[in-house]
Amino acid sequence: MGHVLARLSGFGLVLLPHWPYSFEREREGSDAVRVTRWTPSGPVQAVVEPGQRVDPTDAMDVEPGSDLPYWQIETSVFCARWPADFTLESPRDTGDRTPFYLQGPGEATIFPQGPVPKARLASPDALVAPYQTVVARRTDDNGVTVVELTYEHDDKLWWQAHWVLPFRGDQLVVLTAQSLESSSERARKAAETVVASFQSAP
Repeated sequence: MGHVLARLSGFGLVLLPHWPYSFEREREGSDAVRVTRWTPSGPVQAVVEPGQRVDPTDAMDVEPGSDLPYWQIETSVFCARWPADFTLESPRDTGDRTPFYLQGPGEATIFPQGPVPKARLASPDALVAPYQTVVARRTDDNGVTVVELTYEHDDKLWWQAHWVLPFRGDQLVVLTAQSLESSSERARKAAETVVASFQSAP
C-alpha cells in the first residue's frame, strides 16, 4: 500500500483509501461514496452508505470519525469540504506530492499546493504565466486573494484561477482550479466550496 496524503471524514467515519484511489458519489444527490483502488489486475471497489455497516475491503480502511453531516477532505495540513459533482483522486505518480486532485465537468481539475513561504508569491504576477490573460483580481474579507485567468490550449479557451489562502505564520496555501472556459462557473463554485470551508488541520 502506498502512502496516502488525503482521506475522507464524516458521518461518524474516516475512510482511509489504499493508493492509488478515487472517491466519487455513488449517485447524484446522495452521500453514498464509491471508493476505487486501482491495481495492476483491475479496480477494487467498495460502496459506503452513511448510517449502514461498512464491511472490510481491500479498497480502504475504515475508522471511527467525526459526526459531520457531510464529507470532509482531510490532509496533514488542512481540512475542507468535498464539493459535489467532483471526484477526489490521488496522484498516480509516486513522486507527486500534491495531496489530491478534484476532477469535474468540462475537464475541470482543482488541486492544492503548499504551504509555501509568502515571499515566494510576493509579486502580483507570481502565479500568472506569460501566455495567460488576467481577467479578474480580488481579495475577500478573510485576506484570501484570487486571480482569474484565461488562455488558449489546443485551440480551446481555458479558464484558470488561483486562491491564495493565509496559513500559519508567514505561509500560504494555493488552491488552483482550471477547466474549459465554458465550464468555469461550476469549477469556480467547487473551488469556492473548498476555500469557504478551509481550516488548518488539528
